[in-house]
Amino acid sequence: MYKKIKYQPEFCQELLSFFNGAAFLVTEVQKRDGSIHLVETACELPTFAAFAKKIGVTCAQLRAWEAKHPAFKYACEQARDRQKNILIQNSLRGNYAASFAVFTAKNLLGWKDEKDEATATGPVRVEWGEEDEGN
Repeated sequence: MYKKIKYQPEFCQELLSFFNGAAFLVTEVQKRDGSIHLVETACELPTFAAFAKKIGVTCAQLRAWEAKHPAFKYACEQARDRQKNILIQNSLRGNYAASFAVFTAKNLLGWKDEKDEATATGPVRVEWGEEDEGN
């Protein structure tokens, strides 16, 4: 049976805690020759889908709470900033494949490629006709 979970103000802090993890871990690995090698591993990228699953709701429910509760909306904005930082840090460090990082930034964070388009400052008027050659 389906049990609807109601909004609780504590969800704001739970959301921020969920998104507050480290971007990556550095582990010391000892080689056979006794030397120490540092291995950097990306931590799991926190998502709203994973948080929704953790508390037993859907992403649609999170969006509804965000629209209705200003404190939760602010917590969601902070969570997105934290998520963005984790994505950027791991991408810059080479912990994510470049194609994944680009795809994720575009789809999860709403980033897009800038286009080098010349923009007119006003309407452009084009006239077609014969030139008067002094006749």
